[in-house]
Amino acid sequence: MLSYYIKIAFKNLWNNKKYSAINIAGFAFSLSIFLAIILFVLHEKSFDRYHQNSETIYRLIDVEENSSSIDYRVKDVLIQQYAKIKNACLYQQVNSNIPVTYDNTGFYVKNISSVDNAFFEMFDVEFVKGNKYRPFDNINSVILTESNAHMLFGNDDPIGKELTLRNRFPLVVSAIIKDFPGNSSFDPGMIVCADNENFRFSYSCSKCDDFSTHIWPFRIYLQLNEKTDQSALLSSINSNPDLLNPYVEKAGLISLHDIYLNDKTYGSQTKRGNPGLIRLLLAVAFVILSLAIINYINLTLAQQQKRGKEIGVRKTIGASKKDLIIQFLMESVIVSFIAFGISLILFELLYPLFNDIFNVPLRLSVLFKFPKNITMFLAVLTIGLITGIWPALLFSSINPTSIFSKRIILRSRKNYSRNVLTVFQFTVSIALIFCVIVIWKQIEYSKHKDLGFNKDQLLRIDLPRISDSNQNVATGFIDKLRDFAYITDLTASNGVPGRISTSMSANVDEEKNDGLSIIFADTSFIKTFDLTILEGRDFLYGDKQKSCMINKAALEYFEWENIENKRFKNGMPDGYEIIGVLEDFHISSFHDVVKPVAVLLSFPDPRQISLKISGDNIGATMDFIQKSWKEALPEYPLEYQFYDDWFNSMYEKEERFGKIISFFAILAISISCIGILGLAIFTSERRTKEVGIRKVNGASIENILFLLTKEFTLWVIIAFVIAAPLAFFAINRWLQDFAYRTEISWWVFAVSGLSALLIAWGTVGWQSLRAALRNPVEALRYE
Repeated sequence: MLSYYIKIAFKNLWNNKKYSAINIAGFAFSLSIFLAIILFVLHEKSFDRYHQNSETIYRLIDVEENSSSIDYRVKDVLIQQYAKIKNACLYQQVNSNIPVTYDNTGFYVKNISSVDNAFFEMFDVEFVKGNKYRPFDNINSVILTESNAHMLFGNDDPIGKELTLRNRFPLVVSAIIKDFPGNSSFDPGMIVCADNENFRFSYSCSKCDDFSTHIWPFRIYLQLNEKTDQSALLSSINSNPDLLNPYVEKAGLISLHDIYLNDKTYGSQTKRGNPGLIRLLLAVAFVILSLAIINYINLTLAQQQKRGKEIGVRKTIGASKKDLIIQFLMESVIVSFIAFGISLILFELLYPLFNDIFNVPLRLSVLFKFPKNITMFLAVLTIGLITGIWPALLFSSINPTSIFSKRIILRSRKNYSRNVLTVFQFTVSIALIFCVIVIWKQIEYSKHKDLGFNKDQLLRIDLPRISDSNQNVATGFIDKLRDFAYITDLTASNGVPGRISTSMSANVDEEKNDGLSIIFADTSFIKTFDLTILEGRDFLYGDKQKSCMINKAALEYFEWENIENKRFKNGMPDGYEIIGVLEDFHISSFHDVVKPVAVLLSFPDPRQISLKISGDNIGATMDFIQKSWKEALPEYPLEYQFYDDWFNSMYEKEERFGKIISFFAILAISISCIGILGLAIFTSERRTKEVGIRKVNGASIENILFLLTKEFTLWVIIAFVIAAPLAFFAINRWLQDFAYRTEISWWVFAVSGLSALLIAWGTVGWQSLRAALRNPVEALRYE
């Protein structure tokens, strides 16, 4: 019996091959996109789950401070007090390039991590060389990833080789490990021993003259005994507030499985995913799939007259309602599986594009492993059943007598259903067009809005940490650049817009003592960045270690009317006299409001050189900089970046998001167009005789085109009324992530609606024009 249904289904699909091809094409494209999104989501959900102990590992957080930065001493306190904690380790990472020297040659290694031996007991790390049970021989040991070992030593055996970190700290290679996999939230390039005080890379304090408040922040990971109730453990810890005082106000735990996607604490230092993007992509995947399903339903319902005769004959000769339902479901399931097979081919053809968009490896083989292969089969089967159930129920309920008496079948219900589904397609298209326009408008706004400083032809050069004995080398290099004709301004500083690593509390008010971002600058800083002084004066050389300037945001934070007799009291015994107020300038992307900043006139250990280049001869200037660098610091590679490129790179996530939405918008519109084209073909065929009669009676081509397109135009107008407020609400929520955002102008609405209208006209226009140009004699002989 099943073979009979399959045979009839293939026969019906072949007899209606024009519409079958349209349905299969829409399904194939939508399923290929659906597969790509599902594979991306599976990749994001797989982070850190490969560790054998992942189910029992948690990271300690401070709930009150919403922070993952916990003083390293807390680890030993917890281990000693609670037997339910099986193990604990420290993790700290510097997410920037750190200079490393080997054999008088300098390299930059990104992401240096400081851990203890327990880290390797808790987490699965694959060792290539060295003792995996105790990888640190001593506190001066260093562990390299395979890729960095090859960069530093080539094909030589690195074990026992000596390195120098930051030109100050000697290290000996004790082990080589495999690079961490792409689905790991840890991403170290070099690992040093946290037991070495030199490798506690950061600290924070509220008062520089009170060292009891110093915190040396690490990420503390706890491995609990199996079946330990973490809620009960936390309750026990927090019931003794003096236990972790003064370093943790209220303890909390976040599961290792949740860190990548759900960690919202400050100071995480590990990779972070975007759960909002996952939710959005899943929504897009189901919308695109829904569009293909709608196409199938619309085109199936549109064939009611033709299929109605078939149904009437079959019912007359004894076919039951159940038989007809099975027949229609069999057709939709076959279409679904044929489309799935084609979608696999499309996925492989589009793989380079998917790889560029998602920037993660997507492998179809993941879906063909048990039990995902069973899930995939059931999913395709379910899609087929969902697609066919509506037409099956409607057509199986047709009364044969109404067919042979040539009465209209299911007219109102069918037209209403088809119109609603088509309006939904146009609504999705308009909403996506609207969102794409606003997203790219915001990106352009972020890239071109005034930052509060002049970034044109402004270059940043990163300086390695140079030993005190070689400070004159850096000074000579800076002086040489300063004297070059095409370099108009130059400043050396520790901290620049876009990279400020120091914060201090001002100690001017007990209630307003939050940390301010600190830039250590020289007397050329204000001029080089072309900052605006709102009050006071610029730095003079005699102000060194005595004076500072604050920005307008800091003035407002302290609620001062002016800076008369005001001092920034941290950092020096007597503090710094505040001699000026600067107009606010951005120190980070437009996601964040301008924060209070203090610029201190001090010349300790400059980390960046910022220089303004004349536009007359940039090539010659860059050649001079590279030549001068090789003469002064030949053991280090030159690292530089123009400020406009640097700040533009802060919106890479948004640009990627914009590309993803644009790509899916095009696909969604294309799938909708496939369905609309099918309806246009059906409409023109159904009205062939009407068109012929109108032409015989003198109707022009323009009249015929209007007749055949006015219905689609009405659908677009209705869809626009629905889509405009929905799209506005959705994109406005996305814009909330930006402290500074573009306006949603009236023309965005207009362009979205007109674009959908033009797409509709373009889709149906070709088929309508063919019908309008058809010989009326042929039209009257139709059917």
